[in-house]
Amino acid sequence: MIKILPIPILLGLSAGCASLPANTNRPYSEALPPDPKTPLAQATETQIKGHPGQSGFYPLASGLEALVARMAAVVVSDRSIDLQYYIWENDLTGRMLLHEVLRAADRGVRVRVLLDDLNQSRYEKGLAILDYHPNVEVRMANPFAGRTWKILDAMRFSTVNRRMHNKVFVVDNQTAIVGGRNIGDEYFGASEEMNFGDFDLWAIGPVVQELSRHFDTYWNSEIAYPISVLVKGFKPTLEDLQKLKDDAAAAITEAEKTQYADALKETPIVKKFTHEPMKLYWGKADVVMDPPEKFHQDSKDQVDNLARQLYPLIEKTEKELILVSPYFVPGKKGVKFFKHLNDRGVQSLVLTNSLASSDVATVFSGYKGYRKDLLDQGVSLYELKPNSPTTTPKKNRVGSSFSSAGLHGKIFVFDRKKVFVGSMNLDPRSATLNSEMGVVVDSPELAEMISTNLIAHLRRDSYQVLLNEKNNLIWKTTDDRGLEHVFSKDPETSWWKRFKASLSAIFIPESWL
Repeated sequence: MIKILPIPILLGLSAGCASLPANTNRPYSEALPPDPKTPLAQATETQIKGHPGQSGFYPLASGLEALVARMAAVVVSDRSIDLQYYIWENDLTGRMLLHEVLRAADRGVRVRVLLDDLNQSRYEKGLAILDYHPNVEVRMANPFAGRTWKILDAMRFSTVNRRMHNKVFVVDNQTAIVGGRNIGDEYFGASEEMNFGDFDLWAIGPVVQELSRHFDTYWNSEIAYPISVLVKGFKPTLEDLQKLKDDAAAAITEAEKTQYADALKETPIVKKFTHEPMKLYWGKADVVMDPPEKFHQDSKDQVDNLARQLYPLIEKTEKELILVSPYFVPGKKGVKFFKHLNDRGVQSLVLTNSLASSDVATVFSGYKGYRKDLLDQGVSLYELKPNSPTTTPKKNRVGSSFSSAGLHGKIFVFDRKKVFVGSMNLDPRSATLNSEMGVVVDSPELAEMISTNLIAHLRRDSYQVLLNEKNNLIWKTTDDRGLEHVFSKDPETSWWKRFKASLSAIFIPESWL
């Protein structure tokens, strides 16, 4: 997860600049209306009619289930697939999903892919080939003018420092997946390096059409550039497209030779597809999203950004606010905000990454200095334990045992009545720089389930951060045998890692974190 621009860009602020091509060849298009004759419509018709005005949600906490859900939705797609992501990796699971998307396009399904340009520009030739398919269109959000050397965009730093962090996956305008996951091995439990603990919601019902409308807003906005106008000196051919298909198909064969394929077949969601109805949580839902205009607005002018849309929900919270955010930089305003909640009698609980589990030490450096202040304001503060894949022998390891080595999900629960699930972290970058999105679900049953499961495992899976009698930070946790352990320094970290985290805070402005 890249939280700030690469160091070469930051060092090149004195370099020259490049300009983007005219973004005029951008055909307008909208989500296709739902068709009651599609397999998805027929499969969900009875359930949706039984809950008028509500949407149904299936929580995807397991990376395995999250991949199966996406693959299954694409396999049954009949008319359209719309994907909007910050990252889509060219790894095993990324190619597996690409294989199914290409098969869908081959049978006539219209595919629209909108990706942020920061990480995906390295795959631009492959994306141009994908776009060459007659039923696929690829656009890049807020692209760099310098395609090979991003340093050439140094004079546009205030613009390219803003990234599209949205994540949504819509099939036939009848089912959608929204949440924190990008497309890549580490989000689906397939990585041998690091697997994130993440969370999505698989949705049916009216919220899907609302998600499609918001996808269209970005798709047709000025920040979305067709990949064809960005890639210069390369014209895809039918042979290139066939090679792309062959490479994607090879991922399926490659996966079948691993234990990961066996685990996919055994994941509970597969059995639910074939033997029993899936348990859905029902409630009215609203899509909340930063408008594309945020890319060109100063923070003081962002009157309708996502943070402001969520604020009324927090103000109406009476007893308990649960916040799960992998990257958490509250700032001085955030500390005052938690004081305000504490004064109103609201108990705040925050789960974020520990230094040992964080994949972005620079962001942790922006958080660490606020821990005492947060505890002083009554915040119950927990930091996720790492679960290093190096502790499991490689020959016996399947996707790092499918355990998370870092937190990546973003979940906010309000009085165990309403839940926000989406892409937004609780840091300045999400608040004022990146574009973010998610859904707010009014479902006490879903909110209670999430809260109960989270709290039940806090002592085992995380360190509780506390102050001792000398007003020093300590970390408490319980091991698998029920024994309590207390630490006086960030647990499971070396002095060097702690030093680097402290040093980072000196060089990177908090507003970029």
